[in-house]
Amino acid sequence: MRTDRSDLYLGAIYHLQERGIAVTTSRLAEELDVSMASVSEMLRKLGEGGWVNYEPYQPVTLAEAGRRRAAKLVRRHRLWEVFMVEKLGMGWERVYREACALEHATSEVVMEALAEFLGHPVTGAHGYPIPDANGNVPDLPSVPLTALEAGQRGQVLQVSARDPELLLYLKQINLVPGGVVEVLTKAPFDGPLTVRAGEGGTHAIARQVAACVNVNLLKE
Repeated sequence: MRTDRSDLYLGAIYHLQERGIAVTTSRLAEELDVSMASVSEMLRKLGEGGWVNYEPYQPVTLAEAGRRRAAKLVRRHRLWEVFMVEKLGMGWERVYREACALEHATSEVVMEALAEFLGHPVTGAHGYPIPDANGNVPDLPSVPLTALEAGQRGQVLQVSARDPELLLYLKQINLVPGGVVEVLTKAPFDGPLTVRAGEGGTHAIARQVAACVNVNLLKE
């Protein structure tokens, strides 16, 4: 079960779990842009192979073997993203798809040489942790930007958005990992947040956009 197709599913489950999203058949079908019937069949096979914990109509989770396998894929993917951003000067909005292609064609020898060359980075281009060679990841507690109230500030840790135009916009307004953002106002009834990030000025952003940004709440 170590084909690229099964890797695609394991990686998608890993990413969803990492973001605290319950991995249902419908959510996974949406993530991978495939039919629910295809998802159910693959999950059944992955479950039989011991890669995932799967029961029909219940959220799926990675079994330990699946978690280790997915962690290696994520490690390759995020190392390549760092390489493309830091060494090739590519924008963070462009590197996700390129890294998806490279992660399947990278041996462990090349992966570890790449990690050494990059100085063993601990986070990827979008702020999510890079699993180490043993598949371990640091615990980086965070909350979505939507959890902050008016007057609160947070340091941006991760951005889960993948849409290139949205990532480019977030970069333009300085909502990037490492930056500090302050919530100025929070409209009621799921209205927009008005935020200020670094020298990016003041901007009103939709709740669904703010939900893509994870921060560490800063104490005054």
